[in-house]
Amino acid sequence: MPEWSSPYATWLYFALTIGLVVLIGVARNTAVSARLKRWLLFVPRLVVLAMLVVVLLNPVWRSEQRLPSRPPQVHFLVDASRSMALDQHPASRAAQVQQIIGQTDRDLTGDDRPRIQMYKFGRQLASAADLSQLRPADDASLLAAALEQLPQRFSRDPPRAVVVFSDGAVDDAERLAELAQGYRNMHVPVHVLPVGSGQVRGDVAIDELVVPPHVDSGTKAAVRGVIRGTGYEGERVVLAVKVADRPQMAPLAELPVTLSDRPQPFDLLVEANAEYGELVIEAPALPGEVTTQNNRIPFQLTAAPRKLKVIYMEGTGSNEFHWVRDALQEDKDIECLAMVADQQYVQRPRLQRVDDALRGFPATREELLQYDCVICSDISIGAFTREQLEWTVELVAQRGGGFAMVGGHTSFGAGHWDQTAWDQLIPIDMTGGQLGQGWVYHQFRVQVPPEAQTHPIWRIVDDREQNRRILAAMPPFLGTNYMQRLKPAATSLGISAEAIPNVGIMPIFAAQPYGRGRTFAFAPDTTADWGRYFESQWGEGGDNRYFRRFWRNLVRWLSENSTIGNRRLQVETDRVIYRAGEPIVITARAYDDEQRESIKYELTAQVRSGGSDAHQVPAQKISLTPAASGTSYGGRIDSEPLAAPLDDRPGGEALVLPTREIEVVARESGKDIGRATVKVKILPDLHEFMQPRPRPETLERLAESTGGKVLRNAADLTTVLRDLPVTPGESLVTRQPAWDRPLWWAMILAFLSLEWSLRRRSGYG
Repeated sequence: MPEWSSPYATWLYFALTIGLVVLIGVARNTAVSARLKRWLLFVPRLVVLAMLVVVLLNPVWRSEQRLPSRPPQVHFLVDASRSMALDQHPASRAAQVQQIIGQTDRDLTGDDRPRIQMYKFGRQLASAADLSQLRPADDASLLAAALEQLPQRFSRDPPRAVVVFSDGAVDDAERLAELAQGYRNMHVPVHVLPVGSGQVRGDVAIDELVVPPHVDSGTKAAVRGVIRGTGYEGERVVLAVKVADRPQMAPLAELPVTLSDRPQPFDLLVEANAEYGELVIEAPALPGEVTTQNNRIPFQLTAAPRKLKVIYMEGTGSNEFHWVRDALQEDKDIECLAMVADQQYVQRPRLQRVDDALRGFPATREELLQYDCVICSDISIGAFTREQLEWTVELVAQRGGGFAMVGGHTSFGAGHWDQTAWDQLIPIDMTGGQLGQGWVYHQFRVQVPPEAQTHPIWRIVDDREQNRRILAAMPPFLGTNYMQRLKPAATSLGISAEAIPNVGIMPIFAAQPYGRGRTFAFAPDTTADWGRYFESQWGEGGDNRYFRRFWRNLVRWLSENSTIGNRRLQVETDRVIYRAGEPIVITARAYDDEQRESIKYELTAQVRSGGSDAHQVPAQKISLTPAASGTSYGGRIDSEPLAAPLDDRPGGEALVLPTREIEVVARESGKDIGRATVKVKILPDLHEFMQPRPRPETLERLAESTGGKVLRNAADLTTVLRDLPVTPGESLVTRQPAWDRPLWWAMILAFLSLEWSLRRRSGYG
């Protein structure tokens, strides 16, 4: 439709028109001839002037186009604080929110789907691209601060609504009324969807635990900590210290405690015993607790020993090596390197590692001296070099390591070991090789003398009478190497119960100290053929549990004086349990080849996950620097990144207390000279557990103050989103001058040409 868009004032157009009329009148009256005064000559000029006046009036063509309506905009505000990981059954609060949002997204169709912008809040407000970014990991819940910052994220038009998903346990509830008034003034309702079980009462938690890093076995140690009973004030519980893997065993210490909302210190005296291994301090679970993970904290009173490293060589084929290897590796503190001979009876058999057939017995002195114990079972002399035999003697004599020889056709005197450097290690006289072939096939039983039954290798069970019966029930052997007599420093730990052909009653098991270390002789075979019953039938119910315990006892006794590995490097931390954010203080001592403290090495510490913890630990590697004293190294590791995030998955535990293993490596000229590890536990920030109960009333007041609604489920949320009014589309108006056409200007030229033609025909000019 046409419109007039006159750029000048109306009076100007009137003045111009009058002026043009006057001008035309003057032109007519002053014409030089009567013919030129005819009005016919002035009509074209009047038309042109009129058309130019129309141009000055600026008529325009106006058109209008309506854009499509815009869907309503909604902001989701999701609580991502740690308390949202609570209520694990059937799902955590955070998981419930994610399920509701996901279900709503599926229920909304393209026609009624609003534009949703999702944010998470804890200590800070942050946008969230998808549900996976809504994990509850923050240590605070500042809803008012989030609502205050949210308008800065609004587009040109404010959203139709804000939806808050939370348990209501916020830290700045007193500011919500002020913020609610602001949203009401902006005409932006705040809808709320409270989550959290009303059955939750509170939380009982051991918030702190201080354990001495080193305690001598048999002494009593003070275990100090703090317990809190949020929501259970006045109720009485009994704190107990137990052995972690022996729940049926009576508690080692107990302490009655009356709970309070405020932290309460406690102090327990617990006797240290290395045999107990890991201990646990626990408070009983009470009805309505949000989580029981923080009721129970494992710890150790004696420093965890370095793993004993054992070399076990087995000459008997047919996979027989696994009996002893498996028995040793059943102990988490023993690491067994198993080897077999490719051909036992050739002049130079080749030893092969079970897990690496290209490598055999350690080829360097440095590598061998990293082990604590060597067990040689029926291996020919030709498998070793003279240097390897001498290194083994050094391992025992100077480093306090252990050595054991087990019988077989190529063992003891039958294998001519009396002609080698190992002769001095063996507790018995090996000249038995002069008797026939040095061994005999003969079935016999072993008798453990009463005076030997208290030896550590024979401690199969704790009960003394039962232990005696177990030793008496040791299965028979089917053959043995000859052992005529013990060496002067040796002790007999087992004899034949009946006469052995050509010898009579003979020592079967013998031990002796040698230098700093210990050695052992095992005359029969521990595997098939001679030991087939011993390896498989010494146990109960068809198992071989006593066989396995014997070998672990033997290795521990042989290695008791070992100074290898753990003496090259010793590591400790100032505490065992840390709260997230507290520095882990590491102290390390390194020793040279002469076992003297030294600071000439380069030490680094790195954190690794412990056990089956799947949480990815951020890489933290630090250098340890020599202390001012000049005899030790020190350094600090930040514990904040080491705390595990709360597990909000259905069936998961809300609180995880991860074990972190700190490995320290000592190097010289780029070469490792020692490794040691120490384990610590990290307590997460427990601020959110101080108020575990949901506070739906806080959210309900917020919704009421802003004109919003209280939603209960995905259906309520879907209904609210569908009912939001759409924003009408904008109108696009275009204007184009009506005179800006070629025809218009052609008409002006035509009338001007007509005037000129008429004047020529009238004889003018």
